[in-house]
Amino acid sequence: ILGDIEMGGGTLTDDFISDKALSKLIYSLCNKNIPVDLVLNGDTFDFLKCPYIVNNAASYPRHITSDVSLAKFRLIYNAHTSVFEALKRFAQEQKNRIFFIVGNHDADLVHPEVQESIKLVLESSENVFFSFYYNMHGVHAEHGHQYDFLNKVSEEHLFLNYQGQKILNIPWVSLGLISKFMSLKEQYPMLERITPRPAMFSHHKSVEKVITRHSLMYLLKSLAYYPIRYYSDPTYTFPRELIREFYRRLKNVHWDIDEIVTVFKKKRKKKLYRNKIYIFGHVHKRHLEQHGTITIIHPDTWRDEYLLDTQTRQLTSKPKRYVRILVERDQSLRWELLDIHPSRSILHFDDLIRDEKKYVQLAREEEGYEQ
Repeated sequence: ILGDIEMGGGTLTDDFISDKALSKLIYSLCNKNIPVDLVLNGDTFDFLKCPYIVNNAASYPRHITSDVSLAKFRLIYNAHTSVFEALKRFAQEQKNRIFFIVGNHDADLVHPEVQESIKLVLESSENVFFSFYYNMHGVHAEHGHQYDFLNKVSEEHLFLNYQGQKILNIPWVSLGLISKFMSLKEQYPMLERITPRPAMFSHHKSVEKVITRHSLMYLLKSLAYYPIRYYSDPTYTFPRELIREFYRRLKNVHWDIDEIVTVFKKKRKKKLYRNKIYIFGHVHKRHLEQHGTITIIHPDTWRDEYLLDTQTRQLTSKPKRYVRILVERDQSLRWELLDIHPSRSILHFDDLIRDEKKYVQLAREEEGYEQ
């Protein structure tokens, strides 16, 4: 089980470069003499930050039809073909299964047309599955965004109708990201990869001010302008339920995701013991806790991220992590949280902010990423 791979379209907004490491892991699972479930636990793809390119013009449309999603998927496939080849090889073994769990960055997976396109690419229609949850053998895996106030979606209302077309019903925050903030991502492609973000902002006040200003303008227009100007557009409805939460985050300069495990345990308190192992993604950090027979794990992300040392201002590349679970014949479970450490240079924050595009390219070269 691994998540938050976030394969994008190979542009500056694509934060995944570990194709070689991921492909090697997938190939290592191909020749096992036992059945293997490969659970890609949400945000496998980064449709949100992947541009929609028509006639060499890139945009980030908020009305996401199946055609838009398919065009983005073609970009993602072309940018990360080696990973898809590994997945195809894995799926050729009938005893193996691939589960694509839906996350907030790849809500496009709910389009049936996208699911069929992925099955076609993997040359498998019988052992590739799409769902919001994996729940088997006492193991429960889900992305976790459904416990995040700003990113959860309605599983009963996945689509909206707009001008006779079926479009994705994604959260207000996601709509803001793709329509208002992608220019910032293109301008500062590396900063979003640095954690902890409060420490990063403390060393880069100018970017903090820009993001805060953009966020405030988007909030004000969402309240007083967009619902009137675009009254017939369902993606511009007044976001009543989000105003209080957004104001709290703006006031505290809080852009990190809340502790979803805490929310999950409150909501599932009476049903927690139905499973033995719970795996979440969404928050890009390592987390492990055990309560009696219950184990809860956040493996961390597979995209390119860095830890900032606030004293030295050095940036260290984070390892890639996944969970391996062995289901014994008696249905008992044995699990391991495993790390993969690509060989990477230690960077300096001051050097990076002077030329972010240079370090995007350096990171790709060190990981052996080839588009």
